[in-house]
Amino acid sequence: MNIFLSSCVGQSVNSTYCAELGRLANLSRIKNLNLVSTPEAADLILVVDIFEEDLYAGLRQNRVWQNWPEKSFAYCEIDFPPAFLHGLHSSASKTLSDSGRFQACAYQVHQLCYPNPCPSLSELSAARKDLLFFFAGRASHRVRRQLFAQTFDGADVLIEDTSVYNHFDGCEPESRPAARRNYWQMAARSKYSLCPRGAGTSTVRIFEMMQAGIAPVIVADDWLPPLGPSWEEFALFVRENEIDSIYEKVKAHEAEYRDRGRLAREAWEQYFSPENYWSFILASIQRIQENQKIPESLYARSLPLLTFQEWTRQRRIQTVIRLKGRLKRMLPKKLVPVISTQKN
Repeated sequence: MNIFLSSCVGQSVNSTYCAELGRLANLSRIKNLNLVSTPEAADLILVVDIFEEDLYAGLRQNRVWQNWPEKSFAYCEIDFPPAFLHGLHSSASKTLSDSGRFQACAYQVHQLCYPNPCPSLSELSAARKDLLFFFAGRASHRVRRQLFAQTFDGADVLIEDTSVYNHFDGCEPESRPAARRNYWQMAARSKYSLCPRGAGTSTVRIFEMMQAGIAPVIVADDWLPPLGPSWEEFALFVRENEIDSIYEKVKAHEAEYRDRGRLAREAWEQYFSPENYWSFILASIQRIQENQKIPESLYARSLPLLTFQEWTRQRRIQTVIRLKGRLKRMLPKKLVPVISTQKN
């Protein structure tokens, strides 16, 4: 299998995505997996470095996938992936999955850019499991804000709003090592980890906790689970509108935490570990090839229309945000209607 990595930000030698996916290819257990230097020689083209700026200008201006749309697939780990090109998105949504054009992936490159290294399993297992669950994160979505507003009576829950800590800052602030230690200390004490969706439909915590052997409690109604794992065997799923009863729902499965944690780790090793990640990528792309209903070349020819639809969608979201801001200033908080600004 010959793979060409096409960056949307310039030369592949300057791309973190290309560097990391190349490193993973060298670790892969797949025989005859080769990275080639030209798209013509490729059996498959993976389009990377897809970012939101200027209506995904880098992707729109990338001629490689537009010349070879059927063998080109996006690999995108941002919160709000575009629907211009079929492929793998970390924040893939059930809403867009009916077309067969999209599958979900993990956060391999994200973890390189914003490292939060998982301690060894022996370190994690040494801690006493005195917490039913924990969550530490930013208030980046309505469901998280609802979680932070709750009061848990027992001493077996830790919820920490870390909105003031910017894990996604490009620099390495002095507070970061301490914040990482605190995060993993809470995880080590926990039988389960809450994984409410963030700005996108997914969250990197799902995969961090699987690697750590801790069962995730996923609160993300529109999240499309990645292909492969038997998610129901180890993860707990709580609907977003049931977040107020999350303690009772997790408590009902307290006795299962060891088995679920073990199965979560096994699933991570089988599908998302460095040596198996390319196998996961190729299996997911094969599923798209099998299920896609409309040839990708038709979508490529419709790029101007898709761009206009994306522009309209973003303008609508911005209008709702402005309207909500004005209502907050004009009315008492309890009278402000709940207006969704969700992008997916």
